[in-house]
Amino acid sequence: MRAAGIVIGMKLSRYSILFLCTAVATMTSIGMSTFSLFLPPIEKEFGLTRSLVTLPYMVAMLGWAVGALTFGKLADDRGSRPVILIGIALMGAGFAGMGLSQNLLQISLTYGICVGLAMGACSLVIMSLLVSKHFADNRGLAVAVIQTAPPMSPLLFAPVIYFLIYSYGWRSAALVVSGLLFLVAWPLAWFGAHDPQIAPGARNERIPWSAGLPYLRNRSMLVLFAVRFSCGVAFFQIAHLVALTMSKGFDAATGAKAVSVFGAGAVVSALLFGWLSDRYGRPRILGLSYLTRGVGTLLMALDFTNPYIYYAVVALAIGPTFGTVAVGNVYFYELVGPRRAGMILGMSFIVHQIGSAAGPMVASLVYDRTGSYDGFLVVMSLVLLASGLALFFERNTDAVAIPAASAARSS
Repeated sequence: MRAAGIVIGMKLSRYSILFLCTAVATMTSIGMSTFSLFLPPIEKEFGLTRSLVTLPYMVAMLGWAVGALTFGKLADDRGSRPVILIGIALMGAGFAGMGLSQNLLQISLTYGICVGLAMGACSLVIMSLLVSKHFADNRGLAVAVIQTAPPMSPLLFAPVIYFLIYSYGWRSAALVVSGLLFLVAWPLAWFGAHDPQIAPGARNERIPWSAGLPYLRNRSMLVLFAVRFSCGVAFFQIAHLVALTMSKGFDAATGAKAVSVFGAGAVVSALLFGWLSDRYGRPRILGLSYLTRGVGTLLMALDFTNPYIYYAVVALAIGPTFGTVAVGNVYFYELVGPRRAGMILGMSFIVHQIGSAAGPMVASLVYDRTGSYDGFLVVMSLVLLASGLALFFERNTDAVAIPAASAARSS
């Protein structure tokens, strides 16, 4: 089977691999993009409070962080392809278990742990790592194409899952998602998710966890970790977007349209910033993405009466989010080299997830106390602007000698 997979991989161009990996990532992004659709019927069936029924999602977020680090290291040692295949199977099993669950604990174990861990194996981190290996030139744009998967996933699948939930029940919808992963995503990944071929015996010995420590003592790498944390905190804008829109005096329908504007803006900005980073350098464009988000977030703290002006601000403040993630992933990859990129990307993602878990909670507390998101938006804008400026000061990071990095690049 391994030999057959290598033969198939040889016949695929790198652009075919990019297309297939993007299709797979769009399907596996269902793991996080659709839980909000399952939440109301689960809450109603079990008679739970809103805070309790979100427990499986919080477990999944933590599992995603752990999975990103664990599977990232495994991808360094064994290659991306087996990790992606394991992740899709684990996610499919998680949704199947969710569909058979009879209480919240079972949902937390199936969806929360299985799907959460699987997101670390078959979503953006490992897909970005795999694609980065295939594209030495135009790497930023190639990884940006992968980053279009999360915003595209709800646009394509949310209406179908919504129909299934309210026509046949949430359990049936979960089982259908499981079938999609096993019967469509897994075969596509087996066919298309191939690491570049290497000469026999060329792979280095297994890298110990301690090999990542020198990078964590480097000032420039610490700056990248810090700004990735700020990116995670800013994810509160996505989680609260409908509520934030309504706090500005608009209705829920306007909030739903704002979500669509964000999705379209995320696709465009990911491709734009990825393309720009190939031509003008990763640090400068990564810094530009943070500055753009910072200016937009500051504008979002203003009052609005015209929804179209508000949509434009949403596109400016939140649209570049996945452009930031795309360029950041490529930057980490190029700094540490392909043999350690999975481990370091996994570490950076833990930092990001801590921020993305804390941001919505802090925003909720601020809103409960003040009745407005504006104060937190101003603070968040300053954090994003500071992140952008920090990256501009570190624009020569790629020339800084990071311990063991030269060995990583030569492998």
